[in-house]
Amino acid sequence: MKAPLRAMCALACLCAISAFAQDSKSGPPKATTAPKVVSEEARIKAIQDYWTPERLASAKPMPIPIIDPASVVPNSAPSAPEPIHIGAGGRPTIHDPEQEVSKERFPLNQGDEAAPDAKALPEGFNYEMPFNNYRTYLSTTYPYSAMGKLFFVIPPGTTQPAGNYVCSASIGPNNHTLITARHCTFDIGSSKWYQSWVYYPGWNNGSNSSLHGAWYPDVVLTWTSGSGVLSLTTGWDLAMMTMHDSSNTGCGGDHGYTIGQYTGWLGYSYGGDFSQRQWNIFGYPQAAPFEGNYLYQDNGATGAVNPLGSSNVVMVGDPQTPGTSGGPWVIGFDPNNNADTSPNNNTNPGYVNLANGVNSFLWTSPNYPLAINGTIFQSNNYWNLYAALQGYTCS
Repeated sequence: MKAPLRAMCALACLCAISAFAQDSKSGPPKATTAPKVVSEEARIKAIQDYWTPERLASAKPMPIPIIDPASVVPNSAPSAPEPIHIGAGGRPTIHDPEQEVSKERFPLNQGDEAAPDAKALPEGFNYEMPFNNYRTYLSTTYPYSAMGKLFFVIPPGTTQPAGNYVCSASIGPNNHTLITARHCTFDIGSSKWYQSWVYYPGWNNGSNSSLHGAWYPDVVLTWTSGSGVLSLTTGWDLAMMTMHDSSNTGCGGDHGYTIGQYTGWLGYSYGGDFSQRQWNIFGYPQAAPFEGNYLYQDNGATGAVNPLGSSNVVMVGDPQTPGTSGGPWVIGFDPNNNADTSPNNNTNPGYVNLANGVNSFLWTSPNYPLAINGTIFQSNNYWNLYAALQGYTCS
């Protein structure tokens, strides 16, 4: 590992039936993996057989967790922001069609159509926080192609009803890693892993054939125990996966290619001051009034940092519904990838399309149906997780 872990994380080796987390009192935090008990070929074949078109179509949107503010331990005195760290993404090298621009907007808007991008103010906003939310109509062109739908199975015995579910996710910070929300991979209430993940980048009404269909995780890593980790409101709602395809060739992917060579991948930005940022937020909301088949984009600015006593969390205006969990928050958004002279909220000149957080949770009270909280990237929750992932081979 390249950085010390400040909380417990655990890794599910998906060739195995189960995974476990080490007790936070038994020693320094570290990742753990379960033994392999079935062949990788058999595992992939079972997932392929399970996810029929009918099951994909009927998968339920993963509920966005709803947190009671009374259960949140208020922050200690705020500390100075840590330095900003950034890393570049990459364009597809196999499938990279010319960019298109769509102006169509979804009816749920809170803002000025003449100025479609919400503007961040030093003091943030009161609810309702301004946003513009619309269907992108783009899915296989970069950087939209780096985003997609993540299907999985919740087994009996967790805090969610058993069944087939779907979240959102994206590729980055390298060409074979996926990032999503922890609550799309692991149930902290029961300490049980979910199962049978399959990822479709660039999902567009059931098709992504130009991005080579389904991709499967080889390993899944997320925070499972340790001081403060069990709460979504303290910034640990992150999970990462190393991806390979149905030919079972590991991180080399199809014929030696990685998923990122088909889709491209988002760069990253973590740390810094989140009080005056603007994000383009993406996801596949499926609960009404959305339908789940298309990628939606929300333009929102900082509404509140560490709202209602949380930490490492930002609230923004966003009407997206269940199914959007795990979708990326992007700063420096530029569909032309450095061709735009003024990409959205480019706080890191020269770097564009940087993932900076994921869709995470809502509050019970006050009820803010047109807002969402995101887990924002810091060195402890984001970079340490990524550094831990590098210690495992995607085989």
